[in-house]
Amino acid sequence: MQSPVKNSGVFIQNITLITLSFIICIGAVMVIAPIKPFWVDEWFIISSLKTKSSAELMGQLNFMQQFPRIYLELFKSFSSFFNYSYSALRLPSFLVSAATIILSYKVMKKLYGQQVFTRYLFVLLLASSFTFCEYFVEVKQYAMDILLSVVAIWQLIELLNLGAGKIVNIRKYIFLCAGFFIAPFFSYTYPIAIAPAYGIILLQTIGSFKNKGNPTKWKTTLLQWIPLLTSALGIALFYIIDAKQLATDKCMYERWSFLMIDNNHKIFSFLTGCYTLFSQTGAGLLYETIFGILGVSAFILGIVSCIKNYIKKEQSLEVQVRAYCCLLLSLTIILYLFRRLPLGTPRLNAFTTPSIAILIIYIVNRISINFHSDLKRKILPAILYIGLVGNVFTWYINYFTSPRYKKQMAIYTATQKAIGLAQAKKIPILITPGIAYPYEQATIDAGAPDPAVWVLKTFPAYDVNAPLPVYAISGLDHTKEYLEHLPPGIQTVLVGDGISFQIYNRKD
Repeated sequence: MQSPVKNSGVFIQNITLITLSFIICIGAVMVIAPIKPFWVDEWFIISSLKTKSSAELMGQLNFMQQFPRIYLELFKSFSSFFNYSYSALRLPSFLVSAATIILSYKVMKKLYGQQVFTRYLFVLLLASSFTFCEYFVEVKQYAMDILLSVVAIWQLIELLNLGAGKIVNIRKYIFLCAGFFIAPFFSYTYPIAIAPAYGIILLQTIGSFKNKGNPTKWKTTLLQWIPLLTSALGIALFYIIDAKQLATDKCMYERWSFLMIDNNHKIFSFLTGCYTLFSQTGAGLLYETIFGILGVSAFILGIVSCIKNYIKKEQSLEVQVRAYCCLLLSLTIILYLFRRLPLGTPRLNAFTTPSIAILIIYIVNRISINFHSDLKRKILPAILYIGLVGNVFTWYINYFTSPRYKKQMAIYTATQKAIGLAQAKKIPILITPGIAYPYEQATIDAGAPDPAVWVLKTFPAYDVNAPLPVYAISGLDHTKEYLEHLPPGIQTVLVGDGISFQIYNRKD
């Protein structure tokens, strides 16, 4: 007969796997079936994908957007091959997010072994985080930022294992080195995520050389630093080819100014930013408060424990990874202080989520130890676990049942059909700003003179290889006035507001 502890462990594992399977299944459905309309963040990138050549993508993108250029070039090559179809635009992000779930589950097992309950908070914190849910299967780079933040931790674990003298598999080692070199080209935040690894490995190297009884220290040091040197080379090339234009983009920093530290209220701005960084790993006021308090406390406790462990020369895998987390969060806060990085903005701080998760698990375990009753030890982890699992399901339920989604879906479906009809008849389209709901004004603020025309052209049905003329109109009731100002050769047009479309003839 199995013990209650083992039974509970199996139950929690099954619930976790069901939750993760649900995410992957719902993502697959959203890729195969056109049930998730594109929105303003995606329109920005799709506009560049469909209107710019590969060479032009290496320069300034439309609407002040930023996207790792090598990644964007590959994205364009893949999606253009399928004529920018719905599934082609959705698939890359889905595969990246699925890889995040799989890799984070593997990292969880490496870090926590058979530890029951709290270890599952790691993968669930990632899968239920705002950025993961919001940008799942979407045409943005944030899913890749999350994946590569987990990759950075996995790479650190592999380097630490090399330092511990574990047997090297030559194929795995080559793959590790290649990953270190390639990763920077796919994420602007990966160089930040991998930076603390240099400090952790440097400390391990120093400790290794202090140990005179270690005959393999030179071999170990070489094996550890070759991947890090290839990473440094990759980051340098990435900066020259791509990130340099990001670092010197004054317009971008001006647009981010409201997210940066306020020089007029530095202390308040600093404290608010730090708290928000941790709290936004939770969803809803209750869980934002819980994660905010736990996160800040875990960060402080983590730093204290790192100092104590360094003095005691404690070098277990979990201790060193926790030190990495503290260094990464410290680096993030320093960048915020120097106005080089916004703080407390989920999509821009997504690379910190795995580290926050690790520190939260640490403090939850520390709190639980203080209770003598096994039941009391599980109360806090259970609250967090239930909240994370619940958020995964409620997020998608709320999304697909919202009035906003229903209208967006109606616009997407009607416009797709209308574009197909116009292209079959080879007639121009007159479209109102209603097609950009609910971002009719936001798109204008983002730099477009009129959202109607360029938004319509981002729809998968619009063929950029055989483009139809598209004209903007303010409203359907002004159709006849606009018809009078069209070129004389145009006799028939398709007019619509995103939901309602009608063919008009000038002679009528």
